[in-house]
Amino acid sequence: MLLIPSLKSKTKKSEVGQIADPEDFYIPLDGYRNVMTPLVEIGNQVEKYQLLAACDGLFAASIHAPVSGIVKGTFNLNGKQFLHLQNDFRNRETLAAVIAMEEITQEQFAERLFEYGIEGAGGSRFPTGLKFKKNETPIKTIIVNGAECEPYLSADYALMKHHTAELLRAAVLIKKVLGAEQIVFAIEKQNKELEKLLLRSARENEVKINVKILPDSYPQGGELQVIKSVTGKELKKGSIPAQHGILVNNVGTLWSIYNAFFHSRPTIERIVTISGNRCANTGNYKVKIGTPIAHLLRETGNEWNPDEQMIILGGAMMGKAVSSPLLPIHKGSGGLLVMQKLRLESDNCIKCGACVDVCPQKLMPLEFVRFNQSGNTASLKDFNLLDCIECGACAYVCPSDVPLMENIFRGKDKLLKNA
Repeated sequence: MLLIPSLKSKTKKSEVGQIADPEDFYIPLDGYRNVMTPLVEIGNQVEKYQLLAACDGLFAASIHAPVSGIVKGTFNLNGKQFLHLQNDFRNRETLAAVIAMEEITQEQFAERLFEYGIEGAGGSRFPTGLKFKKNETPIKTIIVNGAECEPYLSADYALMKHHTAELLRAAVLIKKVLGAEQIVFAIEKQNKELEKLLLRSARENEVKINVKILPDSYPQGGELQVIKSVTGKELKKGSIPAQHGILVNNVGTLWSIYNAFFHSRPTIERIVTISGNRCANTGNYKVKIGTPIAHLLRETGNEWNPDEQMIILGGAMMGKAVSSPLLPIHKGSGGLLVMQKLRLESDNCIKCGACVDVCPQKLMPLEFVRFNQSGNTASLKDFNLLDCIECGACAYVCPSDVPLMENIFRGKDKLLKNA
């Protein structure tokens, strides 16, 4: 793994602010590997927390209204579908009955996660309910993944610092539902001060946890990487942690679980870090899902000059540059970066092998470029492109600036369309 400079000091000590709600929300309808179908029609009045769209299948997903308002329609932007919801600023809301948790089964718990639209908040947006499906191996260890190794992001840090007790309550509930033996909070060395905070809160709430300090390397937050650091077990690529008695949840996901089971609130917001080397005003904010980037920049006093700046949704390593200010925050968005626009000229691959050496999944990124550009999807599959966690470490070390991630994204799209 890599050791990359940390730039978290820009936001790490900031409080969690609240972004004012925009007039227009653009609700993303894309799920993990599918597109949700709207359950509302143009002109419908909806209430906050109302179910707006859902889809079935293995990777089922659902999404709820972040505010009350009027459905204005759907539209396509950059190949993705969005639902336009106009805010009426009346804040009318509808909530389900509080769940009786004393006797909830594992199956009911998993189903509730779907109903409350809970996805992996670390960026993957993997449907969390799938992790709680029953399997032959009982879960022994719950790992709360607080390894936020992206250089600019401190949203997870802010969550652990300001909502410690709530995260502990969610972790204890999961432990009880699964009948697990231990809870481990995994945090990086650069955030070591959280260890005392977590342990003190655990003592006050009579909860037994362990805290594991991880190295400040990248991509330490990857699921298989954090499992290896915490348990010493090196799972094979494509392994399902539950089959080894391990369940990993990002702290943001845990926060969503807390809100769902203790307050009957579906996932409609998350904490987002706004930062970057051309960002005028930085900080951590609670932002509702579907809030357009243009609104976030305006509310934080930032500007976007496309000739000189680029906007990245996510972190500097795993995030993606966006082309439209209408694109919104989604459930996997941990950050919004305003960065100096790079004017790179890529050279031919010199076969140095640096991308292979640094890959935490032991893949061969240079071959993905060759197979994608030649349209050789069979070889993309044979070389396990779908095991790539899109950490960007290969592109970071490439001396020729070969567009590795661009080819990885396009190659994955081809494989998923042919699946």
